[in-house]
Amino acid sequence: MGYFPIVSNKPTQMEGLHHQELPKSYMEDFSVLGFRVADCERAREVLRGSCFELRQSQGGTQVMIDNASQLEDVMRVLRASGLACELTDVAQGMYQG
Repeated sequence: MGYFPIVSNKPTQMEGLHHQELPKSYMEDFSVLGFRVADCERAREVLRGSCFELRQSQGGTQVMIDNASQLEDVMRVLRASGLACELTDVAQGMYQG
């Protein structure tokens, strides 16, 4: 499936996503599915400790998701550690028109 970003639920910390290049000739709403958490650093520690594959990018941390069941696994692990987590559009409905 690919890498999913982990972003803060604090608006000022979500600005790292804006470096992402938009698709060429894309005339619809643009969205990026990712995990929104209260504490990105703690989420990285928890996921790394649970053997999820992580990578750093200019915009922050991304977690590798191989199949749909891993989406729920990530949320379960984060919630079990006391971190609120939601799977949501982290691009906030950017529009390329």
